[in-house]
Amino acid sequence: MNDHKTVMVIPALNEEKTIASVIANVKEYVETVVVVDDGSTDNTACYAKQQGAVVLSHDENHGYDKSIDDGFNLGAQLGATILITFDADGQHHPEDIPMMLKPIITGEADVVVGKRPSHARITEYLFALIGKLKANIEDPLCGLKAYSIEVYNDVGHFDSIKSIGTQLMFEASKRGYRMAQRDITLNSRHDEPRFGTRLIANWKILKAIMKILVAC
Repeated sequence: MNDHKTVMVIPALNEEKTIASVIANVKEYVETVVVVDDGSTDNTACYAKQQGAVVLSHDENHGYDKSIDDGFNLGAQLGATILITFDADGQHHPEDIPMMLKPIITGEADVVVGKRPSHARITEYLFALIGKLKANIEDPLCGLKAYSIEVYNDVGHFDSIKSIGTQLMFEASKRGYRMAQRDITLNSRHDEPRFGTRLIANWKILKAIMKILVAC
């Protein structure tokens, strides 16, 4: 018998083209979907509600980490035993979700991190090296990650330093929690990635690397 309750947290900014289909496709794998509408100016929140998601809306844009931080806080209040992050742009395959959850359900791991087929930027390879050295994780920037509620409750937050979704993972490893990774598949994305343009993305990632090296 599975006594786990999985809450999926999806941060979303102006994702009206994909959010409804993403929610529709993931609902069979989790008990609750929480969409954090991070100041969208389109119909993201409306479409998410129509698909049965719990929607938490920001009046203005606060960024990826704050969105997941707020989503995890809500997920914990809703009784989650597992929290999983998922992108709103349609890149992730819902069929990968059971594989990500299984190590936590079976007690093999406390944190499970997806591993994408490749990295898009040179700074991601650098972050991958740091992830391997610090947590034995080869793709710390992957947006598909699962955490036991014990990890989140112990650390007390998802992110406090704007680490592009990596601080909780690194903190968990530092505190001795069991880590696992699983190869995942990706669809192509046709609009602008969440990191922004190549120059901005590389700068954001470099800043996140420096913060992780200091904090974790």
